[in-house]
Amino acid sequence: MREETTLKTTTLRNLWAALVVLGLGTGCGNTVQVKGRVTDGEGTQPQAILAGAASLGGSGTVAATTQVRASSVGPDGTLTVLAEGKLEARGYYTLDVPAGEERLVLEAVDASGQVVASALLEATAEGKDVVAAPMDSETSLEAEVFLRMMADKSQAETVDMVDVRARINANMAAAARQGASTTDAFRSRVRALADAVRAAQQAELEMYAKAGVQTSQTALFEQELAAAAALSAGLEGGGPVNEIYDAFHAELRAAAERLGAKVEQQAQAERAASASFRATVKARLSAEDARPLVDAALRASAGVEARASGAALSALLSAGGAADDVKQQAVTASTTLRTQVRASTSAAMAANAFASFESSVSGSADLQASVLGRYLGVNASNQLTLGLAVQATVTAAAVLDTTLDAASSSAVSADAVNVSLLATKTAEAYQAYATAVRAQATALSVFGAKATPAVEVLLVAEGSFQMGQ
Repeated sequence: MREETTLKTTTLRNLWAALVVLGLGTGCGNTVQVKGRVTDGEGTQPQAILAGAASLGGSGTVAATTQVRASSVGPDGTLTVLAEGKLEARGYYTLDVPAGEERLVLEAVDASGQVVASALLEATAEGKDVVAAPMDSETSLEAEVFLRMMADKSQAETVDMVDVRARINANMAAAARQGASTTDAFRSRVRALADAVRAAQQAELEMYAKAGVQTSQTALFEQELAAAAALSAGLEGGGPVNEIYDAFHAELRAAAERLGAKVEQQAQAERAASASFRATVKARLSAEDARPLVDAALRASAGVEARASGAALSALLSAGGAADDVKQQAVTASTTLRTQVRASTSAAMAANAFASFESSVSGSADLQASVLGRYLGVNASNQLTLGLAVQATVTAAAVLDTTLDAASSSAVSADAVNVSLLATKTAEAYQAYATAVRAQATALSVFGAKATPAVEVLLVAEGSFQMGQ
Protein backbone atom coordinates (compact mmCIF):
# COMPACT_ATOMS: atom_id res chain seq x y z
CA MET A 1 0.00 0.00 0.00
CA ARG A 2 1.11 3.54 -0.72
CA GLU A 3 -1.30 5.49 1.44
CA GLU A 4 1.56 7.71 2.61
CA THR A 5 3.02 8.22 -0.86
CA THR A 6 2.36 11.09 -3.28
CA LEU A 7 2.56 10.08 -6.94
CA LYS A 8 3.58 12.51 -9.67
CA THR A 9 1.44 12.25 -12.76
CA THR A 10 1.71 13.16 -16.40
CA THR A 11 -0.99 13.32 -19.06
CA LEU A 12 0.90 10.89 -21.27
CA ARG A 13 1.24 8.32 -18.51
CA ASN A 14 -2.44 8.62 -17.56
CA LEU A 15 -3.48 8.06 -21.18
CA TRP A 16 -1.17 5.07 -21.55
CA ALA A 17 -2.45 3.40 -18.38
CA ALA A 18 -6.06 4.05 -19.36
CA LEU A 19 -5.56 2.47 -22.77
CA VAL A 20 -4.18 -0.68 -21.20
CA VAL A 21 -6.93 -0.92 -18.60
CA LEU A 22 -9.53 -0.61 -21.36
CA GLY A 23 -7.84 -3.45 -23.19
CA LEU A 24 -6.89 -1.34 -26.21
CA GLY A 25 -3.33 -2.60 -26.10
CA THR A 26 -2.98 -5.97 -27.79
CA GLY A 27 -0.37 -8.65 -27.55
CA CYS A 28 1.40 -10.13 -30.51
CA GLY A 29 0.85 -13.82 -31.11
CA ASN A 30 1.25 -15.79 -27.91
CA THR A 31 3.02 -12.99 -26.11
CA VAL A 32 1.82 -9.81 -24.47
CA GLN A 33 3.72 -6.65 -23.71
CA VAL A 34 4.38 -5.87 -20.08
CA LYS A 35 4.98 -2.16 -19.67
CA GLY A 36 6.35 -0.53 -16.55
CA ARG A 37 9.05 1.62 -15.08
CA VAL A 38 11.79 1.45 -12.51
CA THR A 39 11.83 4.29 -9.96
CA ASP A 40 13.99 5.63 -7.16
CA GLY A 41 10.89 5.75 -4.98
CA GLU A 42 10.69 5.06 -1.25
CA GLY A 43 14.45 5.23 -0.75
CA THR A 44 16.56 7.42 1.50
CA GLN A 45 20.11 6.32 0.82
CA PRO A 46 22.20 5.28 -2.21
CA GLN A 47 22.15 1.54 -2.76
CA ALA A 48 25.87 1.19 -2.26
CA ILE A 49 25.32 2.09 1.39
CA LEU A 50 22.47 -0.35 1.81
CA ALA A 51 24.60 -3.48 1.71
CA GLY A 52 22.02 -5.49 3.64
CA ALA A 53 19.11 -4.58 1.40
CA ALA A 54 20.56 -3.89 -2.02
CA SER A 55 17.58 -5.53 -3.71
CA LEU A 56 15.08 -3.19 -2.09
CA GLY A 57 15.19 -0.30 -4.53
CA GLY A 58 15.41 3.29 -3.41
CA SER A 59 17.66 6.16 -4.40
CA GLY A 60 19.97 5.34 -7.30
CA THR A 61 17.93 2.41 -8.61
CA VAL A 62 17.24 3.83 -12.06
CA ALA A 63 20.89 4.75 -12.61
CA ALA A 64 22.02 1.31 -11.48
CA THR A 65 19.57 -0.67 -13.63
CA THR A 66 20.66 -1.90 -17.05
CA GLN A 67 18.04 -4.60 -17.69
CA VAL A 68 14.62 -5.74 -16.54
CA ARG A 69 13.52 -9.34 -16.64
CA ALA A 70 10.28 -11.23 -16.04
CA SER A 71 10.38 -14.65 -14.40
CA SER A 72 7.86 -17.29 -13.49
CA VAL A 73 7.88 -18.56 -9.92
CA GLY A 74 8.18 -22.26 -9.25
CA PRO A 75 6.44 -24.11 -6.38
CA ASP A 76 9.56 -23.72 -4.23
CA GLY A 77 10.15 -20.07 -5.07
CA THR A 78 12.74 -20.64 -7.78
CA LEU A 79 12.66 -18.27 -10.75
CA THR A 80 12.69 -19.11 -14.45
CA VAL A 81 13.40 -16.18 -16.75
CA LEU A 82 10.72 -15.69 -19.43
CA ALA A 83 11.75 -12.36 -20.94
CA GLU A 84 14.45 -9.71 -20.71
CA GLY A 85 14.73 -6.17 -21.98
CA LYS A 86 16.86 -3.05 -21.76
CA LEU A 87 15.89 -0.13 -19.57
CA GLU A 88 14.64 2.76 -21.67
CA ALA A 89 14.63 6.51 -21.05
CA ARG A 90 13.34 7.73 -17.67
CA GLY A 91 13.27 4.21 -16.30
CA TYR A 92 10.62 2.76 -18.60
CA TYR A 93 10.74 -0.77 -19.99
CA THR A 94 8.72 -3.07 -22.24
CA LEU A 95 8.94 -6.87 -22.11
CA ASP A 96 7.41 -9.46 -24.44
CA VAL A 97 6.13 -12.08 -22.02
CA PRO A 98 4.25 -15.31 -22.83
CA ALA A 99 0.50 -14.94 -22.51
CA GLY A 100 -1.42 -16.95 -19.96
CA GLU A 101 1.25 -16.82 -17.24
CA GLU A 102 0.46 -16.30 -13.56
CA ARG A 103 2.54 -15.39 -10.49
CA LEU A 104 5.46 -13.57 -12.11
CA VAL A 105 8.27 -11.53 -10.60
CA LEU A 106 9.77 -8.55 -12.42
CA GLU A 107 13.37 -7.68 -11.56
CA ALA A 108 15.59 -4.71 -12.31
CA VAL A 109 19.23 -5.81 -12.49
CA ASP A 110 22.50 -3.91 -12.71
CA ALA A 111 25.47 -4.50 -15.02
CA SER A 112 26.78 -7.30 -12.79
CA GLY A 113 23.42 -9.10 -12.78
CA GLN A 114 22.55 -8.16 -9.22
CA VAL A 115 18.86 -7.50 -8.51
CA VAL A 116 18.38 -3.90 -7.37
CA ALA A 117 14.57 -3.75 -7.31
CA SER A 118 11.60 -5.98 -8.11
CA ALA A 119 7.82 -6.17 -8.29
CA LEU A 120 5.04 -8.73 -8.45
CA LEU A 121 2.99 -9.29 -11.59
CA GLU A 122 -0.08 -11.44 -11.07
CA ALA A 123 -0.93 -12.52 -14.63
CA THR A 124 -0.54 -11.98 -18.38
CA ALA A 125 -3.92 -12.45 -20.01
CA GLU A 126 -4.16 -13.49 -23.66
CA GLY A 127 -4.66 -10.56 -26.02
CA LYS A 128 -4.08 -7.72 -23.56
CA ASP A 129 -0.96 -5.78 -22.76
CA VAL A 130 -0.21 -5.34 -19.08
CA VAL A 131 0.77 -2.41 -16.90
CA ALA A 132 3.06 -3.31 -14.01
CA ALA A 133 3.16 -1.36 -10.76
CA PRO A 134 6.01 1.21 -10.63
CA MET A 135 9.03 -0.64 -9.27
CA ASP A 136 10.17 0.83 -5.93
CA SER A 137 11.10 -0.17 -2.40
CA GLU A 138 7.58 -1.24 -1.51
CA THR A 139 7.10 -3.47 -4.53
CA SER A 140 10.57 -4.88 -3.94
CA LEU A 141 9.72 -5.91 -0.38
CA GLU A 142 6.48 -7.45 -1.62
CA ALA A 143 8.42 -9.55 -4.11
CA GLU A 144 11.04 -10.56 -1.53
CA VAL A 145 8.34 -11.63 0.94
CA PHE A 146 6.37 -13.55 -1.69
CA LEU A 147 9.41 -15.50 -2.87
CA ARG A 148 10.33 -16.34 0.72
CA MET A 149 6.76 -17.51 1.36
CA MET A 150 6.92 -19.78 -1.67
CA ALA A 151 10.25 -21.21 -0.54
CA ASP A 152 9.14 -21.81 3.06
CA LYS A 153 5.57 -23.00 2.65
CA SER A 154 4.59 -26.59 3.29
CA GLN A 155 3.54 -28.73 0.36
CA ALA A 156 -0.11 -28.41 1.40
CA GLU A 157 -0.08 -24.61 1.53
CA THR A 158 -0.89 -22.17 -1.23
CA VAL A 159 0.03 -18.49 -1.33
CA ASP A 160 -2.14 -15.57 -2.41
CA MET A 161 0.13 -13.08 -4.20
CA VAL A 162 -2.49 -10.33 -4.19
CA ASP A 163 -2.91 -10.58 -0.42
CA VAL A 164 0.84 -9.97 -0.05
CA ARG A 165 0.40 -6.64 -1.81
CA ALA A 166 -2.45 -5.75 0.56
CA ARG A 167 -0.37 -6.43 3.68
CA ILE A 168 2.96 -4.79 2.77
CA ASN A 169 3.26 -1.01 2.62
CA ALA A 170 5.89 1.67 2.05
CA ASN A 171 6.48 2.28 5.77
CA MET A 172 7.37 -1.38 6.17
CA ALA A 173 9.77 -1.19 3.23
CA ALA A 174 11.56 1.79 4.76
CA ALA A 175 11.74 0.12 8.18
CA ALA A 176 12.86 -3.25 6.78
CA ARG A 177 16.28 -1.90 5.95
CA GLN A 178 16.65 0.37 8.96
CA GLY A 179 19.41 -1.14 11.07
CA ALA A 180 19.84 -4.12 8.73
CA SER A 181 23.55 -3.68 8.08
CA THR A 182 24.13 -7.12 6.55
CA THR A 183 22.44 -9.30 3.99
CA ASP A 184 21.73 -11.95 6.62
CA ALA A 185 20.02 -9.42 8.87
CA PHE A 186 17.80 -8.23 6.06
CA ARG A 187 16.96 -11.77 4.93
CA SER A 188 16.00 -12.66 8.48
CA ARG A 189 13.49 -9.82 8.49
CA VAL A 190 12.06 -10.87 5.16
CA ARG A 191 11.62 -14.41 6.43
CA ALA A 192 9.81 -13.17 9.54
CA LEU A 193 7.43 -11.11 7.41
CA ALA A 194 6.88 -14.09 5.12
CA ASP A 195 5.97 -16.23 8.12
CA ALA A 196 3.56 -13.54 9.31
CA VAL A 197 1.75 -13.26 5.99
CA ARG A 198 1.54 -17.05 5.67
CA ALA A 199 0.02 -17.20 9.17
CA ALA A 200 -2.48 -14.47 8.26
CA GLN A 201 -3.56 -16.21 5.08
CA GLN A 202 -4.01 -19.56 6.81
CA ALA A 203 -5.99 -18.03 9.69
CA GLU A 204 -8.27 -16.34 7.17
CA LEU A 205 -9.06 -19.69 5.55
CA GLU A 206 -9.68 -21.28 8.96
CA MET A 207 -12.21 -18.58 9.82
CA TYR A 208 -13.94 -18.91 6.47
CA ALA A 209 -14.25 -22.65 7.02
CA LYS A 210 -15.84 -22.09 10.43
CA ALA A 211 -18.35 -19.77 8.76
CA GLY A 212 -19.18 -22.47 6.21
CA VAL A 213 -17.26 -20.82 3.37
CA GLN A 214 -15.09 -23.39 1.64
CA THR A 215 -12.40 -21.69 -0.41
CA SER A 216 -8.62 -21.57 -0.90
CA GLN A 217 -5.85 -19.08 -1.43
CA THR A 218 -5.75 -20.15 -5.08
CA ALA A 219 -9.45 -19.45 -5.53
CA LEU A 220 -9.10 -16.07 -3.83
CA PHE A 221 -6.10 -15.20 -5.99
CA GLU A 222 -7.96 -16.01 -9.21
CA GLN A 223 -10.90 -13.86 -8.17
CA GLU A 224 -8.58 -10.98 -7.20
CA LEU A 225 -6.66 -10.74 -10.49
CA ALA A 226 -8.76 -7.89 -11.88
CA ALA A 227 -8.35 -5.92 -8.64
CA ALA A 228 -4.57 -6.33 -8.76
CA ALA A 229 -4.38 -5.29 -12.42
CA ALA A 230 -6.45 -2.17 -11.73
CA LEU A 231 -4.25 -1.33 -8.75
CA SER A 232 -1.05 -1.56 -10.80
CA ALA A 233 -2.49 0.53 -13.63
CA GLY A 234 -3.86 3.08 -11.21
CA LEU A 235 -0.55 3.50 -9.43
CA GLU A 236 1.27 3.90 -12.74
CA GLY A 237 -1.35 6.28 -14.09
CA GLY A 238 -1.30 8.47 -11.00
CA GLY A 239 -4.16 9.99 -9.09
CA PRO A 240 -5.33 10.10 -5.45
CA VAL A 241 -3.53 7.15 -3.88
CA ASN A 242 -6.01 6.67 -1.05
CA GLU A 243 -8.84 6.45 -3.57
CA ILE A 244 -6.89 3.93 -5.63
CA TYR A 245 -6.47 1.74 -2.58
CA ASP A 246 -10.07 2.23 -1.48
CA ALA A 247 -11.10 0.84 -4.88
CA PHE A 248 -8.56 -2.00 -4.58
CA HIS A 249 -9.86 -3.14 -1.21
CA ALA A 250 -13.47 -2.80 -2.34
CA GLU A 251 -12.66 -5.12 -5.25
CA LEU A 252 -10.99 -7.59 -2.87
CA ARG A 253 -14.16 -7.65 -0.79
CA ALA A 254 -16.23 -8.21 -3.93
CA ALA A 255 -13.91 -11.07 -4.92
CA ALA A 256 -14.43 -12.80 -1.57
CA GLU A 257 -18.18 -12.25 -1.83
CA ARG A 258 -18.17 -14.03 -5.19
CA LEU A 259 -16.73 -17.02 -3.36
CA GLY A 260 -19.51 -16.92 -0.79
CA ALA A 261 -17.98 -14.86 2.03
CA LYS A 262 -20.25 -12.07 3.28
CA VAL A 263 -18.61 -8.78 4.20
CA GLU A 264 -19.14 -9.39 7.93
CA GLN A 265 -17.56 -12.86 7.58
CA GLN A 266 -14.63 -11.23 5.83
CA ALA A 267 -14.20 -8.84 8.76
CA GLN A 268 -14.15 -11.72 11.23
CA ALA A 269 -11.66 -13.59 9.06
CA GLU A 270 -9.47 -10.50 8.82
CA ARG A 271 -9.43 -10.06 12.61
CA ALA A 272 -8.08 -13.58 12.96
CA ALA A 273 -5.65 -13.04 10.10
CA SER A 274 -4.36 -9.78 11.56
CA ALA A 275 -4.00 -11.29 15.04
CA SER A 276 -1.90 -14.14 13.58
CA PHE A 277 0.16 -11.65 11.57
CA ARG A 278 0.85 -9.44 14.60
CA ALA A 279 1.72 -12.34 16.88
CA THR A 280 4.22 -13.69 14.38
CA VAL A 281 5.83 -10.32 13.69
CA LYS A 282 6.30 -9.54 17.38
CA ALA A 283 7.76 -12.95 18.20
CA ARG A 284 9.97 -13.33 15.13
CA LEU A 285 11.31 -9.76 15.19
CA SER A 286 12.08 -9.39 18.88
CA ALA A 287 15.54 -7.82 18.45
CA GLU A 288 15.85 -4.20 19.48
CA ASP A 289 17.02 -3.04 16.05
CA ALA A 290 13.84 -4.47 14.44
CA ARG A 291 11.42 -2.39 16.51
CA PRO A 292 10.76 0.15 13.73
CA LEU A 293 9.78 -2.68 11.39
CA VAL A 294 7.53 -4.29 14.02
CA ASP A 295 5.77 -1.00 14.62
CA ALA A 296 5.32 -0.34 10.90
CA ALA A 297 3.98 -3.86 10.37
CA LEU A 298 1.48 -3.54 13.21
CA ARG A 299 0.22 -0.26 11.78
CA ALA A 300 -0.10 -1.81 8.33
CA SER A 301 -2.12 -4.64 9.85
CA ALA A 302 -4.35 -2.11 11.60
CA GLY A 303 -5.02 -0.41 8.27
CA VAL A 304 -6.20 -3.62 6.61
CA GLU A 305 -8.38 -4.47 9.60
CA ALA A 306 -9.87 -0.97 9.77
CA ARG A 307 -11.11 -1.22 6.20
CA ALA A 308 -12.69 -4.62 6.84
CA SER A 309 -14.39 -3.48 10.05
CA GLY A 310 -15.83 -0.35 8.44
CA ALA A 311 -17.20 -2.23 5.46
CA ALA A 312 -18.80 -4.85 7.71
CA LEU A 313 -20.42 -2.23 9.93
CA SER A 314 -22.06 -0.53 6.95
CA ALA A 315 -23.22 -3.84 5.48
CA LEU A 316 -24.76 -5.00 8.76
CA LEU A 317 -26.68 -1.79 9.34
CA SER A 318 -27.97 -1.68 5.78
CA ALA A 319 -29.15 -5.28 5.98
CA GLY A 320 -30.65 -4.61 9.42
CA GLY A 321 -32.82 -1.77 8.16
CA ALA A 322 -31.03 1.06 9.98
CA ALA A 323 -32.19 4.61 9.39
CA ASP A 324 -30.13 6.77 7.07
CA ASP A 325 -28.79 8.98 9.85
CA VAL A 326 -27.59 5.94 11.78
CA LYS A 327 -25.87 4.55 8.69
CA GLN A 328 -24.21 7.90 8.13
CA GLN A 329 -23.02 7.97 11.74
CA ALA A 330 -21.46 4.56 11.15
CA VAL A 331 -19.76 5.77 7.98
CA THR A 332 -18.33 8.72 9.90
CA ALA A 333 -17.00 6.41 12.63
CA SER A 334 -15.41 4.10 10.06
CA THR A 335 -13.89 6.95 8.08
CA THR A 336 -12.45 8.43 11.27
CA LEU A 337 -10.95 5.05 12.14
CA ARG A 338 -9.25 4.68 8.76
CA THR A 339 -8.02 8.28 8.81
CA GLN A 340 -6.59 7.99 12.31
CA VAL A 341 -4.91 4.65 11.59
CA ARG A 342 -3.44 6.03 8.36
CA ALA A 343 -2.07 9.06 10.20
CA SER A 344 -0.73 7.05 13.15
CA THR A 345 3.00 7.18 13.77
CA SER A 346 3.01 4.31 16.26
CA ALA A 347 1.12 1.09 16.90
CA ALA A 348 -0.15 2.60 20.14
CA MET A 349 -1.83 5.40 18.19
CA ALA A 350 -3.46 2.85 15.89
CA ALA A 351 -4.74 0.92 18.92
CA ASN A 352 -6.20 4.13 20.36
CA ALA A 353 -8.01 4.70 17.06
CA PHE A 354 -9.67 1.30 17.39
CA ALA A 355 -10.61 2.04 21.01
CA SER A 356 -12.31 5.25 19.88
CA PHE A 357 -14.09 3.34 17.12
CA GLU A 358 -15.40 0.81 19.63
CA SER A 359 -16.64 3.58 21.87
CA SER A 360 -18.48 5.37 19.07
CA VAL A 361 -20.08 2.16 17.77
CA SER A 362 -21.05 0.21 20.89
CA GLY A 363 -21.29 3.13 23.29
CA SER A 364 -18.94 2.26 26.13
CA ALA A 365 -19.02 5.99 26.99
CA ASP A 366 -22.55 6.95 25.92
CA LEU A 367 -24.92 4.14 24.99
CA GLN A 368 -27.77 6.26 23.73
CA ALA A 369 -25.57 8.39 21.46
CA SER A 370 -23.62 5.44 20.01
CA VAL A 371 -24.25 3.89 16.60
CA LEU A 372 -25.66 0.77 18.24
CA GLY A 373 -27.75 2.72 20.74
CA ARG A 374 -29.33 4.87 18.06
CA TYR A 375 -29.92 1.83 15.84
CA LEU A 376 -31.80 0.08 18.66
CA GLY A 377 -33.57 3.23 19.83
CA VAL A 378 -32.12 2.94 23.32
CA ASN A 379 -33.71 5.07 26.04
CA ALA A 380 -33.64 5.31 29.81
CA SER A 381 -35.95 2.32 30.24
CA ASN A 382 -33.95 -0.19 28.17
CA GLN A 383 -30.44 1.24 28.41
CA LEU A 384 -29.43 -1.19 31.16
CA THR A 385 -30.24 -4.16 28.92
CA LEU A 386 -27.87 -2.98 26.22
CA GLY A 387 -25.26 -1.99 28.80
CA LEU A 388 -25.15 -5.52 30.20
CA ALA A 389 -24.74 -6.96 26.69
CA VAL A 390 -21.91 -4.55 25.93
CA GLN A 391 -20.20 -5.45 29.21
CA ALA A 392 -20.54 -9.16 28.41
CA THR A 393 -18.83 -8.46 25.10
CA VAL A 394 -15.99 -6.65 26.86
CA THR A 395 -15.56 -9.66 29.14
CA ALA A 396 -15.52 -12.00 26.15
CA ALA A 397 -12.88 -9.80 24.50
CA ALA A 398 -10.66 -10.09 27.60
CA VAL A 399 -10.94 -13.89 27.40
CA LEU A 400 -10.13 -13.66 23.70
CA ASP A 401 -6.93 -11.72 24.44
CA THR A 402 -5.80 -14.34 26.94
CA THR A 403 -6.57 -17.17 24.53
CA LEU A 404 -4.72 -15.45 21.69
CA ASP A 405 -1.67 -14.96 23.90
CA ALA A 406 -1.70 -18.69 24.70
CA ALA A 407 -2.03 -19.53 21.02
CA SER A 408 0.92 -17.34 20.15
CA SER A 409 3.07 -18.82 22.91
CA SER A 410 2.38 -22.36 21.74
CA ALA A 411 2.94 -21.78 18.03
CA VAL A 412 5.46 -18.96 17.58
CA SER A 413 9.01 -18.48 18.77
CA ALA A 414 11.87 -16.18 17.89
CA ASP A 415 13.12 -18.79 15.41
CA ALA A 416 10.04 -20.27 13.76
CA VAL A 417 6.26 -20.39 13.53
CA ASN A 418 3.96 -23.36 13.25
CA VAL A 419 1.61 -21.72 10.76
CA SER A 420 -1.04 -24.43 10.88
CA LEU A 421 -1.16 -24.56 14.68
CA LEU A 422 -1.27 -20.78 15.05
CA ALA A 423 -4.03 -20.42 12.47
CA THR A 424 -6.12 -23.18 14.01
CA LYS A 425 -5.81 -21.90 17.57
CA THR A 426 -6.45 -18.30 16.53
CA ALA A 427 -9.55 -19.25 14.57
CA GLU A 428 -10.82 -21.31 17.52
CA ALA A 429 -10.29 -18.34 19.83
CA TYR A 430 -12.27 -16.01 17.58
CA GLN A 431 -14.98 -18.58 17.08
CA ALA A 432 -15.40 -18.94 20.86
CA TYR A 433 -15.48 -15.17 21.17
CA ALA A 434 -18.14 -14.87 18.47
CA THR A 435 -20.25 -17.55 20.18
CA ALA A 436 -20.10 -15.65 23.48
CA VAL A 437 -21.10 -12.38 21.85
CA ARG A 438 -23.93 -13.91 19.82
CA ALA A 439 -25.33 -15.40 23.00
CA GLN A 440 -26.30 -11.84 23.93
CA ALA A 441 -29.02 -11.92 21.27
CA THR A 442 -31.32 -13.50 23.83
CA ALA A 443 -30.74 -10.67 26.29
CA LEU A 444 -31.37 -8.15 23.51
CA SER A 445 -34.62 -9.81 22.41
CA VAL A 446 -36.52 -6.83 23.84
CA PHE A 447 -35.36 -4.98 20.73
CA GLY A 448 -37.17 -7.44 18.47
CA ALA A 449 -35.81 -8.19 15.00
CA LYS A 450 -32.87 -5.86 15.57
CA ALA A 451 -31.38 -8.11 18.29
CA THR A 452 -29.46 -10.36 15.88
CA PRO A 453 -27.99 -7.54 13.77
CA ALA A 454 -27.08 -5.78 17.02
CA VAL A 455 -24.85 -8.59 18.26
CA GLU A 456 -23.14 -8.69 14.87
CA VAL A 457 -22.43 -4.98 15.25
CA LEU A 458 -20.95 -5.72 18.68
CA LEU A 459 -18.68 -8.27 17.01
CA VAL A 460 -17.42 -5.62 14.60
CA ALA A 461 -16.90 -3.03 17.32
CA GLU A 462 -15.07 -5.16 19.89
CA GLY A 463 -12.22 -7.63 19.64
CA SER A 464 -10.36 -5.64 17.01
CA PHE A 465 -6.81 -4.33 16.90
CA GLN A 466 -5.46 -4.02 20.45
CA MET A 467 -1.95 -3.56 21.80
CA GLY A 468 -2.23 -6.79 23.75
CA GLN A 469 -2.59 -8.85 20.58
